[in-house]
Amino acid sequence: MPEPAARAGFRVFIDFDNTITIGDVLDGVIEKFSADDRWRALETDWEAGRIGARECLDGQLRGLRATWPEFERHLAGVQLDAGFAALIEFVRREGGELTIVSDNFDLFVGHILQRRGLAHLTVRANHLEPAGDRVIPSFPFGNPDCPGCAHCKKTHFIPPNDDGRRVIYIGDGRSDLCPARHADTVFAKSGLLAQLRAEKVPCIAFDDLADVVRQLQNLLHENKL
Repeated sequence: MPEPAARAGFRVFIDFDNTITIGDVLDGVIEKFSADDRWRALETDWEAGRIGARECLDGQLRGLRATWPEFERHLAGVQLDAGFAALIEFVRREGGELTIVSDNFDLFVGHILQRRGLAHLTVRANHLEPAGDRVIPSFPFGNPDCPGCAHCKKTHFIPPNDDGRRVIYIGDGRSDLCPARHADTVFAKSGLLAQLRAEKVPCIAFDDLADVVRQLQNLLHENKL
């Protein structure tokens, strides 16, 4: 009996901080609301490879001191890449599927999207529970086979979650490196672009999401999606 045909179409997985947003939202929250400077030592240890992303983020988030209204006022200033709306429309029009995958936390990401009428978008992120002037982080998408990641983004599209559709990944930083190595088509900027080029992993450079949409349209016309 012949093998069943793979499903047509494509899936887009996109990072949040500094990809959908202008600047790194989580870094800004940590810098503004940390009770002391211990977050800096955790960052240094993570950058040096002495601890993983999960240990780093867990310590940093547990060090925050702010009420939810204070977080809300801060998050009101977050700006989105002007091309994000065009990307959403392109994926919808062409029958694709868009998923936000973030090392940020659902409480923050969800609030930002809801304020902009985008609460319908699928988000996979770390979890955060408010508790007075503190927050309690957890990591539902951790992967014991990938201890360096707090949120192992590739698990959303590798087996058993590979459904045969082409995977497009869009990102900018260190948390995007693992999924970028497993995607079919990668759009990269900033540190992710530099690392993928150093590893000779095929990728497409981009400046902003309007640039990504233009290049996706070209790939579609060339029957590469």
